[in-house]
Amino acid sequence: MADPTAVAAMAGDGLYNRHSGLQQANLQSALPLLEDAAQAVGDGSAGPVTIVDYGASQGLNSMAPMATAIDLVRAHDARRPVQVVHTDLPSNDFTSLFGLLDRDPASYLNGRQGVFPSAIGRSYFDTILPPASVDLGWSSNALHWMSRNPVDVADHGWAIFSRSAEARAAVEAVLADDWLAFLKARAVELRPGGRLICQFMGRGADSHGFEWMAGNFWQSIVAMEGEGLFSADETLRMTAPSAGRSIDQIRAPFDAGLVPELELEHLAAIPSPDPYWDAYQRSGDAAELGRQWATMMGAANGPNFLARVDASRDRDALLASLVQRVADRVEADPQRSRAFILILSIRKAV
Repeated sequence: MADPTAVAAMAGDGLYNRHSGLQQANLQSALPLLEDAAQAVGDGSAGPVTIVDYGASQGLNSMAPMATAIDLVRAHDARRPVQVVHTDLPSNDFTSLFGLLDRDPASYLNGRQGVFPSAIGRSYFDTILPPASVDLGWSSNALHWMSRNPVDVADHGWAIFSRSAEARAAVEAVLADDWLAFLKARAVELRPGGRLICQFMGRGADSHGFEWMAGNFWQSIVAMEGEGLFSADETLRMTAPSAGRSIDQIRAPFDAGLVPELELEHLAAIPSPDPYWDAYQRSGDAAELGRQWATMMGAANGPNFLARVDASRDRDALLASLVQRVADRVEADPQRSRAFILILSIRKAV
């Protein structure tokens, strides 16, 4: 029997690549940090370089950041060997990733010799690379996913938004444990002086910022249950293993001295861009706004929700129905998203 708390990868067959424009916009804010870190690695080391892309998914949004990092660590030696390691869950669609590397014009292999890509299908909450082997780490749009779903709630698809204080506390506990586990694993893997740049979902001072879209998704599920498409038991188990962290939660392990090898060099919580709203402001097409949000949500969150439905059912048809309902809700009430993202830079002591 499948683990009911397990986390699913993004929707396969390249679907996430085709519908991750929001994630692509989000990572732009962390690129200056990546550029600074890659330049520092290039200036402060010699010989082969290992760059690790933690939570790569299907790779489209990794191509430009990896190309930038490769070029900057090679600033003094254009022929310096560079190994790029992409990591994600074992169920990830690595086929689409390698297809991009092989055939897509955006591939960071284009025009660059001596670059060696590989992939590892393991959770980044564990140590997955040899000690002191990583020069530069990058992770975008990934660390708001938890290692497991800590609790199911009947009143929302995200337990962090439940009315139950106990449920919210369970989420906060897993967020804290996961963050510490991630940091400890990277403390092992990073070389002295190595850098790690991360960007992922955060929360604001007064709200998480994801309430509007999470509510649209959940109310669409409730409507499907009301029509008999989902059972009450199925909707109970449809609880996403994701939530944003606060700045204080990010700082906590550093302030407590739990990762003494690591230094938090930069940390900020900033408003997330909304490229779908920007396009709507130009076009006035509310139906397209709904489609963009719904297909992104379906690609990123659909697998985790539909994994709670019996495999004998037509999950693709159920997901299509869910996506259409989300699109309809957004079209009927177009809004700009008010979400937040965290960007941070970490350095391992020399």
